Amino acid sequence: MDKRQFEPLRVAVAGCGNISGGYGRRLTTRPELVRIVGAFDVDGEKAKTFTEAFGGKVYTDLDVLLGASDVEAVINLTSHHAHTDVSARSMQAGKHVHSEKPLAGNREDGKRLLDLSRRHGVRLSCSPFTFLGEGQQTVWKALRDGLIGEVRLVYAEMNWNWIEAWHPNPEGFYAKGAGPLLDVGVYPLTFLTTVLGPVKRVSGMGGVLKEERVVEQGPLSGRTFRVTTPDHVVAGLEFESGAFGRVTASFYAASHQTGVEFHGDGGALFTTTPHDFDGTITVRQGRQGEWQTLPFLKTPFRGVEWGRAVFELALCLRTAAPQRVTGDQAFHVLDICHGVIESIEQGGPRPVHSRFDPPQPYEYAH
Repeated sequence: MDKRQFEPLRVAVAGCGNISGGYGRRLTTRPELVRIVGAFDVDGEKAKTFTEAFGGKVYTDLDVLLGASDVEAVINLTSHHAHTDVSARSMQAGKHVHSEKPLAGNREDGKRLLDLSRRHGVRLSCSPFTFLGEGQQTVWKALRDGLIGEVRLVYAEMNWNWIEAWHPNPEGFYAKGAGPLLDVGVYPLTFLTTVLGPVKRVSGMGGVLKEERVVEQGPLSGRTFRVTTPDHVVAGLEFESGAFGRVTASFYAASHQTGVEFHGDGGALFTTTPHDFDGTITVRQGRQGEWQTLPFLKTPFRGVEWGRAVFELALCLRTAAPQRVTGDQAFHVLDICHGVIESIEQGGPRPVHSRFDPPQPYEYAH
């Protein structure tokens, strides 16, 4: 990270639910880069709890927050159905935005957000940003260096167990506009498009494996709800590079198998996760070679450093650092997901028309 002196980016958090604590804990570790100046939630008590822990002013009205002169950027951690509205209003107010995934609920809204970013001259950043992790950067460099030759085939698993087993309000994860592909499948999709570039065609298979679910945790425990979007999805991918891939995303499989396999002319490489920054990486060179552990290029953060994309945004705005986490790539991933969903619903492969400029690796991973 850049060590030069500059004023920290002043940010406010919109949405103080489950994930906000992870952001708050990490953002407060880099006061030279980021300062939390406020928080808003439709449940004022949640905003109060957040600010008591991490600082800033409680806002009971989003418009008041967006009108505050000391707020430079909004971290949009609202529920998925509110992402478009909050991001759009923030950019219309002249605020930079980092949004949790997905970027938007549909392609039209996603395009609108990209247009607002350009029209208002503000930056739009969007999760997943986990390709910034030390493990992912190590994999990326090994592949660029030709450790396993030209990559022609990739497999990724994102089995995320039953959301209702741990989340106090899981119904939204199983509703239209959500589901495993848009919620967790975006992690391998963002990683794979970072490494291999844009996808040009997709196909999909999936459905609802368990239509009725029961909340198991929190104040809603025992409540029954119905699943209205596929809870298990298999996506077939054809990359512009000529490589093919398969991504499985599931809210049914009862284990957290999250590996990614890369297969090339000169061997294979496997990482245990596209999500955490410290997944184990193994490589086999040739067709019969022994699997060996690949050392990290840099000591990895354990798990996910939730503040990293916001730190990147601060550096982008305060220095000449490139914007690695972009709305354009997030839109491409959204485009892929909706192509897969359309393939499931209508049959046959679907073209992916969007493109993006792949990000640059960190200096240590060049």
